[in-house]
Amino acid sequence: MNKFVKRNLMLFFVSKSNVVFSLLGALIAFILYIIFLKSQITNGLPFGKETDILDPWLTGGTLTVTAITTTQNALSQMIIDRERGQLADFLMTELEFWKLQLGYLLSAFIIGIVMQLAMLSVMYGYFAIVDQLIMPWFLLGKILIVICLSSLVWTAFNLLCLSLVKKIDTLGRLGTIIGTASGFFAGVYLPIGAVPVSAQTLMKLTPAPYNAALFRQILLEKTMNQKFTGDALGQRSILEKELGIRIYIGKSLSNEQIILILILFFVLFLFLSLGLMRYSRNAAVEKE
Repeated sequence: MNKFVKRNLMLFFVSKSNVVFSLLGALIAFILYIIFLKSQITNGLPFGKETDILDPWLTGGTLTVTAITTTQNALSQMIIDRERGQLADFLMTELEFWKLQLGYLLSAFIIGIVMQLAMLSVMYGYFAIVDQLIMPWFLLGKILIVICLSSLVWTAFNLLCLSLVKKIDTLGRLGTIIGTASGFFAGVYLPIGAVPVSAQTLMKLTPAPYNAALFRQILLEKTMNQKFTGDALGQRSILEKELGIRIYIGKSLSNEQIILILILFFVLFLFLSLGLMRYSRNAAVEKE
């Protein structure tokens, strides 16, 4: 199975178009922030050096978008192999179907981690040059843990989505839908507090706002503690709620609660995917 995972990784990273296309949703969110969203959001902020908060805020949302789109693009290889009959050929070897599925999952999981780290480097490289915002290296361990959890959850989510896809032609349309929607659900195009309550409820039915909030809480904890003290603590709570730095379900969710929610989403997606595994295997066998 190691060779199968290596093969999938090679197919992804050797193709420059694969790499760029998988990051398209994240790059669009990043560029929109630079040329438009940053100035719009700044107008409503009560403090001076807004980059201290807005840049890490954008980073948290964009990393979530990156995890969604890159794992989906990586798992697309499963549909391509099935459509071209290669998956059926693999089933004729010593590899069992569940091992092949696990191989696709591991490949997508690794790709999601690598691409999130790459996007993190690109964004903080830009922020260091333009806004003199330095990467918080002491937080790298925590960020890496969230990156891994993020990649795990969205790999399971995309496995579920792609289990229902039959044709290669469908991949492009599905990728466009997921890539566009991910920026909304992660609260990148618009902060969660700027959308109607019904839309906020819809967003909270997905892992995206929790994933983005977890990144944002880690990246912004020190800055928020420095900027908001004493009487300003109430203002901090309002800002965190409006920007989606914290998620409220009755009350503010702790990091531990958000992690638990993300794990529950992972279990749900994986369970549903396993339920569809027979369909996926039958579709592969039909190509023999």
